Amino acid sequence: MSFNLFNTLTAYGDQYALRLRVELDKVLSELGNFDNSWTPYNPRKKNNRWGLSITNLDGKLGAGPDLDSIREYNKENNTNITEFSFTVPTPVYEIFKDVCDPIKQWLIRCHVLQLRPGGYFPAHVDNCGTNIDSFRLIIPLENMNPDHSWFMLEDKIVRWEHGDVYFLNTCKQHTLFNAGFKNMTMVVLNVVLEKEVVDYILSSKVMY
Repeated sequence: MSFNLFNTLTAYGDQYALRLRVELDKVLSELGNFDNSWTPYNPRKKNNRWGLSITNLDGKLGAGPDLDSIREYNKENNTNITEFSFTVPTPVYEIFKDVCDPIKQWLIRCHVLQLRPGGYFPAHVDNCGTNIDSFRLIIPLENMNPDHSWFMLEDKIVRWEHGDVYFLNTCKQHTLFNAGFKNMTMVVLNVVLEKEVVDYILSSKVMY
């Protein structure tokens, strides 16, 4: 069922904008209130990636497993945390409330991700096999396009309209890097793959 549902989403493309938007200037201004709350993303890797939790285990901001490698965190701490563990909204959630509220019950491990100058993710995929249990929505906020930054999906450059909400097929290999001198910032929403939320995403009021 999950594989068929995911294929339903990708039938419209590997990356496409929805009829959803954030007020970009307002969002960036409100994020400024959390300048001291950014946390290194997967701190074992020194590649200038930072995160700001939208949902996590306890609703508090700061370092935690949601901004870490879950696999490595579980190994080091003898825990069994999964993507589905991070459902409690943090104060940052309020900034994205209009987009998030209609799908709140399906949100897991959501954060604002920032690649500072030189920051990158090497080529990777987020799901393997036939048991796909979630999908990703991306909201590009600033400096997401060449010739400042590059987001590659397989061998193609992905281009974004800042402030729009996008579905992105992260089951395909992707890599991203900041080659500029400003921050590359986006929202990453992980959404449980269930028929009700897929119906919402593909409804006439949300899909173009």
